[in-house]
Amino acid sequence: MKNIRKFCFLALPLLLLLGGCGSAKKTAEGTAAAPKSSGGGNGGGKLSEQEHINVVYAFFDAQKEKAGGNEQRAAELFAQCLRIDPKNHAAMYELSSIYNQKGKINDALFFIKSAVALDPENEWYLLLLANTYEKSGKFSEAIGIYQQLHRKYPERIEYLFNESDALLMQGKLQEAIKVYDRIEAEIGVNREMTMQKQRLFLKMGKVNEAAAELEKLIKTDPENLDNYSLLVELWQVNNQPDKAMETIRRMQAIDPENPGIALALAEQYRSEGKRAESFEQLKKAFSSPQLASEIKIRILTSYLPLVESSPEMMDQALELSKRLSQTHPGEANPQTVYADFLSVNKQFQEARNQYRAGLAIDKKNLQAWQQLLIVESELRDYAAMEAEAEEAQGLFPDQSILYLFNGIAKIQNKKYEEAARTLLSGSKLVVDNDQQQMEFYSNLGDVYDKLKKYSDSDKYYEKALRIDGSNVYVLNNWAYYLSLRNEQLDKAAEMSKRSNEISTNNPSFLDTYAWILYRQGKYTEALSWLDKARLSGGEENGTILEHYGDTLFRLGRESEALEYWQKARKTGDHSELLDKKLNDKKLYE
Repeated sequence: MKNIRKFCFLALPLLLLLGGCGSAKKTAEGTAAAPKSSGGGNGGGKLSEQEHINVVYAFFDAQKEKAGGNEQRAAELFAQCLRIDPKNHAAMYELSSIYNQKGKINDALFFIKSAVALDPENEWYLLLLANTYEKSGKFSEAIGIYQQLHRKYPERIEYLFNESDALLMQGKLQEAIKVYDRIEAEIGVNREMTMQKQRLFLKMGKVNEAAAELEKLIKTDPENLDNYSLLVELWQVNNQPDKAMETIRRMQAIDPENPGIALALAEQYRSEGKRAESFEQLKKAFSSPQLASEIKIRILTSYLPLVESSPEMMDQALELSKRLSQTHPGEANPQTVYADFLSVNKQFQEARNQYRAGLAIDKKNLQAWQQLLIVESELRDYAAMEAEAEEAQGLFPDQSILYLFNGIAKIQNKKYEEAARTLLSGSKLVVDNDQQQMEFYSNLGDVYDKLKKYSDSDKYYEKALRIDGSNVYVLNNWAYYLSLRNEQLDKAAEMSKRSNEISTNNPSFLDTYAWILYRQGKYTEALSWLDKARLSGGEENGTILEHYGDTLFRLGRESEALEYWQKARKTGDHSELLDKKLNDKKLYE
């Protein structure tokens, strides 16, 4: 018994803190005496000493299981407490808490109501009962309990907030506002609560009442123009331009140079259809370093859906983003936002400079690196693309997209062995991105063909098509390389024909199909497809022109063939055999 008595001595204070069976009483010396249950497990009388010990053990073990995350075992042990002591309201509370977490609201409600019936003054029991009522959709009952709790603990403002939340869940907006008024009377004007009241008034269509709430904020801090801006926006949104202008004049009287005033005027003029005046105010606001760059960027974001279809909007976006970058020269995001608009406008050289300026400030911007590499690709500066991709890889070694850019650049720079290693490494880093994985496989197909490792090339093209069997670039490239090898021409023809069905009038795809026909000895058909390629924009394509000359030569039209070979040479894009063809006036393949 010695060890048992020691254990009980340690465990009982925990039960007292949890509101265990019975109420703790104070002795004459002021120490807490052990509570006694009012109901035994078998006869309804007091617990025997052994029953009391068993309850303590079960409750303590249940708390350990609950703390360890084993809620199922904890619930079994709390239920064991109740089998021994059916009036153990602490165990009822704990069971309700567990069932609440499991979403078993009916069970949770049963146990917490039982606990409150046994200990109706327990604050934590009442609070859990109110929360459980809310989960079961019984908001009126929950409100009643929150009101009871606030009457008992008037200093606990949170119970008023709980009451207002329950009223909102019922859609009783006006009643919720009245509760907020009571809170305000106790703690004064609170910005978050005032904004909530304003939103509720607007939801009820009470614009003047919503404005009155914002006026309260203005009165508490009359020099803070942000509050005036909210009021201006309210009047503008609710089509009351005169009141909006009146509020703007109040702002001007306080701080006439504040950029927030320029923004308010810009919106006002825009709503009145005065586009030129509106843009002038926007330029003024964007030229002010006092206006945070984040606000300017949010405004520029609204231009994104418009710039590609509206030259006027593009000009405005470029002007504003330029001012943004100039006004915040030490911040990275303003530089990259300006670069984004330059890139959309196909000003790739200028965009590259801006991306580099942003990355000089913050090298940890992965999106800026990606955009810079895309711009390098557009500029066909593959040396810079390769170097910058490698720098970015050093900063983000686990980002597969950077390996893809690097591999593509290496292919263009004819570093085929290095490209294959880079692409293989990157392909192993791809996670849940089939499109990107297909890009790796497609480029591996290309590079292995260049290395004359044809079985590997075919393997990766096949992998790419397993991901997307309708990818026109994979279909075309594989078909073209097979035609150059003079292998599997029927398969090549099938893939090329498929790519032309998906993407019509593409001169490169038309040329591929023509060249396969050429390899099959179908020269007349090949010439017909090459005519389609030329008429679809291939007149300046050296490869198409050279193929056209080859086909003419096969058809016995040697003088015309020489003419097209000459045209191909002028483009600078032709095979290594072209000069020999022209010098010897013969066909070489």
